[in-house]
Amino acid sequence: MAYTPSKISFYHYNETECVFEENTTLKTCATKITGQHVNWINIVGIDDAPTMQQATELFHIHPLVVEDILNPNQRAKVEDYGDTLYIVLRMFILLDGEVKDQQVSLVLHDNMLVTFREAEFGILKKMIGDKLIAGVGNLRKKGEDYLLYYILDVIIDQYYFVLEHLSGQIETLEKEVFQNPQNEHLLLLQHLKGDVLYMRRHVLPVRDLIQNLSRFEVTYFESDNKYYLRDLQDHTMRNSEELDFQRDQVNGLMDLYYSLQNHKMNNVMKTLTGVSFVLLPLNFLASLYGMNFTYIPHSNDTNGFWEVVALMAFIAIILTYFAFKRNWLSMNDFDNDRNK
Repeated sequence: MAYTPSKISFYHYNETECVFEENTTLKTCATKITGQHVNWINIVGIDDAPTMQQATELFHIHPLVVEDILNPNQRAKVEDYGDTLYIVLRMFILLDGEVKDQQVSLVLHDNMLVTFREAEFGILKKMIGDKLIAGVGNLRKKGEDYLLYYILDVIIDQYYFVLEHLSGQIETLEKEVFQNPQNEHLLLLQHLKGDVLYMRRHVLPVRDLIQNLSRFEVTYFESDNKYYLRDLQDHTMRNSEELDFQRDQVNGLMDLYYSLQNHKMNNVMKTLTGVSFVLLPLNFLASLYGMNFTYIPHSNDTNGFWEVVALMAFIAIILTYFAFKRNWLSMNDFDNDRNK
């Protein structure tokens, strides 16, 4: 069975230096791991079975962890295996106006962090890797547990940007639906609802993940760094509330769409009723004078036809005026209300 080889990058750093190796091998990484440095091994591509097997053996990853890594549909969670901490969650990112997502697995062990991803989005390299190389911020001053926090912080912050994008789509669609609901709007609403529910299904468990992570007593997770987890809790709470709001907003927008469509149909029926109200009496008169009786009043009158037409016109004018006064022939109730 053909597979795509994994791409491996390696960051080996402390406060004074950072060595970055791109497109390296796991054996090379294993030989350079030391206790005086923080070691970040970044593996992109989980379909490479030999590489995954090698990672399991070199870094002593538990078989249950490997099983979860290979399953790209995991629920966000954190598990403590004594000497190893395993975290899995879903990353959402906005690329060229489109929402992309993938599963990210993190294995924390001694002074080493191993990350497993399905594809390269570039955000971790830009937001973390480049800062490590440049020595910007506190990344190189702290240990692997702070690196773990920072990766989680970047992933959770991306949720907010994606949610802003979805919120903009919902607001735009809301204006279009209210102005003139069309059939394609219903399809767009269904897609938006699916996107919100899909993201909600993966983002809500991250809140529990952070809460559990802050409660875990892991020996190599410094207590000072646990304060940073409170900030992550605030961000996950904000994202959860925003997702709940967007879900309700989309549901409300779908209700609005159906209400407007029903209102449009009611207006059509009201107009047809108004037209029938005007035409039925005229139809009655025309049917009455079309009956095949021997004698019909004014049938021999030279002006009888015009008298009947005048009567029908008079009746039509009176009934039309009455229908307009009752607003039976109007199709613009909302516009009239807004102009008052």
